[in-house]
Amino acid sequence: MMEEKGRSKRIEEMIADLKSKNNRRVIGALKMVPHEGSPEMIEPMFALFSEIQTKDVRILLEKTLNNLKDSNCILPMVNILRDSKRPEVHKEVLNSIWQSGLDVAEELPILIDIAASGDFMTTVEVVTVIENLEFDNDTLLTDAIVRMDEMVQKQGEKQELLVSLRQLLLDKLLGEQ
Repeated sequence: MMEEKGRSKRIEEMIADLKSKNNRRVIGALKMVPHEGSPEMIEPMFALFSEIQTKDVRILLEKTLNNLKDSNCILPMVNILRDSKRPEVHKEVLNSIWQSGLDVAEELPILIDIAASGDFMTTVEVVTVIENLEFDNDTLLTDAIVRMDEMVQKQGEKQELLVSLRQLLLDKLLGEQ
């Protein structure tokens, strides 16, 4: 019980340090995340992308987020992706999911939403994430392909990319990927 209280207090302190305007405290907290981190730290870490930080904070932040490996981090990351008011961090979230090898196959509908609404580079990140996923839910894939059929009708700078994403989904459904 005492140990759990101590851990909870350390997590609160790390989150406070991540939200700090003091670079040294932010760096200290980021260095502790791989050892003592928790899913509650995902949100404050991605919030750092919206703030101006030094190059060393950014490098350490990216390194930390790209090595998560903890499936408990998926939900807070997907919640950020669902937040349409924060499209500026979607690319970083998707990159972290891909780099960390997190399995977000069941989140395919939100990935397709982001491919539709995101900018070109965000859509590229969605394609990269989907390329590296294994799917065992044919219904999810089929529904995504139907959605893609509607999206590829729209002209725009992403049309070719969306067409290739649709083909990727079809290949996965047919077991060719």
